[in-house]
Amino acid sequence: MAHSIRTKRSQAGVALIAAMMILALVATLAIAAMETTTRDQQVAGVQMRGRVAFQAAEAGLATALASLDGNTTPTLAAADIGVVGDYPQGQPRYQLDPAAATPIENLGAVPAPGMSLNINGSGPTFQLRMWRIHVEGSEPRGMTSRVEAAAAALWGN
Repeated sequence: MAHSIRTKRSQAGVALIAAMMILALVATLAIAAMETTTRDQQVAGVQMRGRVAFQAAEAGLATALASLDGNTTPTLAAADIGVVGDYPQGQPRYQLDPAAATPIENLGAVPAPGMSLNINGSGPTFQLRMWRIHVEGSEPRGMTSRVEAAAAALWGN
């Protein structure tokens, strides 16, 4: 009987040490999970800012394409987009790409075959005037996106 009391007393500290080790392991796993979640949020934020910059560039491109009018050079003035209250950090904006040597480039004109208003072909002829447009979109934290497109406008003379 005296022997079993000594054994119980010597094992009493082992349970505490085992519980502390299990608690330390669980705490380590919890910290690792929190760091993973934080990193995932950072990656998602970067991706979201990239999408906002790309959408701003697309909005600028759509604005430039809407200004295509036959033989005149399309225009694009730098502008902010969106509603001020929707973007507490600042609004996204677009502009002609400053990195492009020629942001709006005239690629020339090609005849539009079959486009005549007279049956015998003596009426006005039509051409497709082609343009290459470079636009840059940016979001307030510095993320940028560049878009390049070629477009054509029907022009009669």
